[in-house]
Amino acid sequence: MNIHSVFFYILFSLVFSNVLDAQNQPGKKIVKLLEADETVFDKNYIDAQRVRGNVRFVYEGTFFYCDSAHIFKNDDFDAFGNIVITKPGSFNLTGGFLHVDQKKKTADITSNVVLRDNQMTLTTQQMKYFIDKEIANYYGGGKIVSTANKNVLTSQNGAYNTKTETFFFKKNVVLKNPDYTVYSDTLKYVDPTEVSYFFGPTRIVGDDTEIYCENGWYDSKKDISQFNRNAWVRSEETILKGDSIYYNGEKKYGEVFKNVSIRDTTTSVVITGDYGIHKEKTKESLVTERALLTQYFDDGDTLYMKADTLKSLPDTSGKDVLYAFRNVKIFKSDVQGLCDSLVYEMSDSALHFFKDPVLWSSANQITGDTIHITNRNNKIDKLIVRSNAFIASVADPKKFNQIKGRNMDGTFVENEISEVYVMGNGQMVYFPEEKKDSLSKPQIIGLNKGICSNIHIKIKDQEVKRIRLERDSDSKFSPIKMADESNFILEGLLWREEKRPRKKEDVIPPALDSE
Repeated sequence: MNIHSVFFYILFSLVFSNVLDAQNQPGKKIVKLLEADETVFDKNYIDAQRVRGNVRFVYEGTFFYCDSAHIFKNDDFDAFGNIVITKPGSFNLTGGFLHVDQKKKTADITSNVVLRDNQMTLTTQQMKYFIDKEIANYYGGGKIVSTANKNVLTSQNGAYNTKTETFFFKKNVVLKNPDYTVYSDTLKYVDPTEVSYFFGPTRIVGDDTEIYCENGWYDSKKDISQFNRNAWVRSEETILKGDSIYYNGEKKYGEVFKNVSIRDTTTSVVITGDYGIHKEKTKESLVTERALLTQYFDDGDTLYMKADTLKSLPDTSGKDVLYAFRNVKIFKSDVQGLCDSLVYEMSDSALHFFKDPVLWSSANQITGDTIHITNRNNKIDKLIVRSNAFIASVADPKKFNQIKGRNMDGTFVENEISEVYVMGNGQMVYFPEEKKDSLSKPQIIGLNKGICSNIHIKIKDQEVKRIRLERDSDSKFSPIKMADESNFILEGLLWREEKRPRKKEDVIPPALDSE
């Protein structure tokens, strides 16, 4: 917004300040009366020279027109009716009344005031200029229309400091531009630096973007800005919040500091943290320092994902992919997990766990070099474990049902494992149970241990219904009282239940949750 030629500079710096400065120089003629239909002096009526009818003055190339005027002995000056102040090639000012007060060192023009130059038009009802302070004000509402940049600015009050070349607009400030509209309580503009400052609630509305802050600034030379205090930016699909938001318009690059929140309205995903970066050109976002992803599902369930760093980047098809780095932890009612890095394909809710991953679903602990799960209708659908696949669950406090192999695929029904297929180097330890009657609890009756190339297991209601050992199988069943305890544990089992997130508070960084 370029308001270098706004009315204050033209009117008060070039006109009123010159006139009043001249009034302080004894013997120097202030204005020259060029013509008037009538000139009278009647002390009984008013102690001033009166001129009436087509009055015209001139001062150093600036012309004053009015219906009538009073020129007082103390050098005060009043002008009435159809006032026109003009400097050829510079500006034109009209109004209904002009008063210059030498003692107070003020100049006022009121009643349907209109100022025009080659770049803008100002309309207001009252202007006042303070000579000593070199500050000009307008009151009771003003409107500036810029022909140079097509800006329209309205406010209740306005001010211009000629010393600092600073503009102030106060109360109900509205700046309309073809590309955006600014609504503010207070707007400050420093002309030499071309920096605008926002004070109080401010809203900037564009075609597809809306910005809110309660304090901030915009550097039009460098096209950079910062928005503070409850700041947020809303685009078509994203709402960005933070204590402060910095944006470089040329580079299309933004940074967010403290209490960062990025909400994707299309996927009901919110990412929070204490520092964030957004690159508009590549649509890349990064959040770190207490980074947390929260995703809300239609069935009322919620996914929480914590990591040292969360990064979002579109894939080649334009779909958002989230990358989580270091100390990753997730919690959802049907699945919990830990790993050191994770990839989340948000379009189809596919999760890929890397580097020492462990996953819990219902009573089962799943480990492997990499773990992949897919979802359907917000529920786990498929499980894929590659290299060192291992699944275990508790049979009793000292016994674990275990399946391991090179690779493993699993199928889920209603968030429960219904089928497991182990491919390569399959091993199994399973403790079958039996009820003595319908009222008693199941009791372990033996140990079933086997090895083979592949293992296919059917499960229903968390009970193994069928086990099929495929290719080169070797299995043995031993009654529990005769079973060798050295066969109870398969090599590689590391039970990590104490690390399992049991509730969302186990995932949410404490400081974030308390704020």
